[in-house]
Amino acid sequence: MIASLRGKLLQLEIDRLVVEVSGVGYEVLIPFPLHLECQDKLNSEIFIHTYHSITDRAQRLFGFNSKKDRELFELIKSLHGIGELTALKILSFFQADDLYQIAKADDKKTLEKIPKVKGKTSEKILFEIKQNLKKFEMFLNEGTTEISFVDRETDLATLALIQLGFDEKTATKQVTDAKKISPGLSASDIVKQVITGTR
Repeated sequence: MIASLRGKLLQLEIDRLVVEVSGVGYEVLIPFPLHLECQDKLNSEIFIHTYHSITDRAQRLFGFNSKKDRELFELIKSLHGIGELTALKILSFFQADDLYQIAKADDKKTLEKIPKVKGKTSEKILFEIKQNLKKFEMFLNEGTTEISFVDRETDLATLALIQLGFDEKTATKQVTDAKKISPGLSASDIVKQVITGTR
C-alpha cells in the first residue's frame, strides 16, 4: 500500500494533482484545502499522506495534508453508503468538528452547501453521521483539527464560488477582498456579497 508520496509537483487541478516520484508520475485525488496548500508549489518538492484504494475496477490514490485528514477520510468513507468520492467531497467543505456540530444540530441545510448533495443524499449522510457520533467524538478527542474556523470559511467560500462558475483567481481575490472589509463574515455571507455585488 502507498501511504505517502514525496516528489515534484508536476500538475495541479481543483480536485487532483500529479506528483513525480523517481520518474513515475502519480495522479492523486485531493480535497480542496490541499489544492490551496499546493498552489505555489508547482515544480517544487511536496510531501503528502495518501490513501491507496484498490478495488476490482480500479486503483485510486487520495492525498491529504496530514495523517489526521487521512484518518477523517477513512472514517467518513466507512459510513454505510458513503463512498470514497463523496467522502473526499465532504472533506473539501468540512472538518470533523463541523460534521459533529452539523449532526448534533440536525442541520441538513449546512450540509447541502456541498454541490450535488441535496434531498435524499444529504439526509442519508446526515443520518449516518448521527448514527456514528461516538466515532466522531473519539476522533475529535484524539487531537485538535489543524485548520482554523476562519480558514475553513475562506476555503468554503472560495470553493463555492468556483463551483458557481468563477475562475480560481477571481474567486480567491473576491473572497480576500470581502474578508478584508468584514473579517468575521461566514462563507455563505461572502458568497452572497460577491454575487450581489454588495460590500
